Amino acid sequence: MKLSIPLLLLLSCCAAEMPLFAQDTVYYDIGWKKTDPANAYYLQVRTKSSVGWNVTDYLHSGKIKLTGAYSDDSMHVRQGEFVTYDSTGYVSNRRIFVNNKLEGPETFYYPNGQVMMTGNNKNDTTDGEWMGYYASGKSSGKATYKDGKQVAIALLNEDGSPKKDISIFRREADFPGGPSQWLKFISSSSKYPDQAVMHDIKGTVYITFKVTKEGKVADVHVDIPVNKYLDKEAMRVIKSSPEWQPAIYGGIVSDSYKRQPIIFTF
Repeated sequence: MKLSIPLLLLLSCCAAEMPLFAQDTVYYDIGWKKTDPANAYYLQVRTKSSVGWNVTDYLHSGKIKLTGAYSDDSMHVRQGEFVTYDSTGYVSNRRIFVNNKLEGPETFYYPNGQVMMTGNNKNDTTDGEWMGYYASGKSSGKATYKDGKQVAIALLNEDGSPKKDISIFRREADFPGGPSQWLKFISSSSKYPDQAVMHDIKGTVYITFKVTKEGKVADVHVDIPVNKYLDKEAMRVIKSSPEWQPAIYGGIVSDSYKRQPIIFTF
């Protein structure tokens, strides 16, 4: 009887702790819809904690994509630090969420680990002073934001002299006319391959490409293939793109990467 009391206590403690370490693996396709392991593009490992779920997202290649935490079982309310990794596995971004809104410090990194941009967020928008840096570590200048809008900026060339030709601290690469014109271009430029029509082949080809600092489309490749005829046509369409407005990070015109699905259906 003396042995049974500690044993019961031990079993009780284990039973209480087990839910805290419960783990689940969920598979998603490239559009983040749940799927089976054979068709997964993303894999998410979820670990139950005392305040919600810790998650780690992986690409189908096995490389880590993101780490973070959610306070709810439905995985909708982000809480705490989220870390994003680039395709090579290096940290590209760190940011803080409070009740699913950006709040507090955020930092972007170059592949070499050097800080690219760093600043603060408030109520889900950029706020206050943001600093930019070259890959060498030298300052590229600073900008001030209020309620998500840039209200002041002072940029520097890498030699420390004032930069006069740019007045934007941060923007993503953009197709002339915006997303609606980009989709219109894809639709008007795409031709359904005759061989695909003959064999009743359809599907969605995912293309990854680079928008260079000069605004040109480069390094086009098929990320998720469907069929050689559809893949070839999707590549042709993206390669025929007019020039883009390049990305600017920390006041520096930069290369950036895009992924575009092209749907072929009758």
